[in-house]
Amino acid sequence: MSDLITLSTGEVLDVAAWPLPEGAVDDGQPVSRSRLATIFCKSENTITDWIAKGMPVASGGRNGVSYEFNLAHCWAWRQWRDASDEAARRQQSESDRQNRLAFLNHDTDTEREIGHLTPAEIRAMAEAEYHRNRVAEQRGDLVRKDRVRAVFEDIFVSIGAEMDTLPDYAEMNFGLSAQQVAQLEERCDQARMDIRQQVEQLLERSGVVVPMTGKQAELGL
Repeated sequence: MSDLITLSTGEVLDVAAWPLPEGAVDDGQPVSRSRLATIFCKSENTITDWIAKGMPVASGGRNGVSYEFNLAHCWAWRQWRDASDEAARRQQSESDRQNRLAFLNHDTDTEREIGHLTPAEIRAMAEAEYHRNRVAEQRGDLVRKDRVRAVFEDIFVSIGAEMDTLPDYAEMNFGLSAQQVAQLEERCDQARMDIRQQVEQLLERSGVVVPMTGKQAELGL
């Protein structure tokens, strides 16, 4: 059964799509800002910042009346916002990846390197590289990109979890203002995006297998 709410931005959010975590209890009674901060393990300044960003409010907030919240609505909004932010980051990363590939396709260096070879020579070179890569993989000198990507994704999850809690930790332990917390949240989001883009660039970069017989500096790595 759907439970639709209209956000301040005009978007309609289906609360049923983002149910409360298993074991969470919601008696349907309004929740104060301080209680909501306690439930979400956040500071009241963070709750205030979320209100400014569009978190639904059940009542209050004017003429000295305290805010009251619907727990299920706030949880759904928080999950929806996190998913939207992650989708935006992924979309930007994918856009950057496509642009890199587009510019790579216009790179004439590769064309100059193999332009003088016959089709048979190009095929022989490709087969030799394939067999060399297979041997390197069996020896453990070469790791498939999808495996590396999976490892990085696990790392991103851990980094993301730490960055999500860092602003509140800093606020509670170092007395940051609401503005400073918001700035730290923005910086954490940007750092996470920068890390992802750098890793994506590394994973998209073409490479060759070289024998590790000397120092990396001597190999030009």
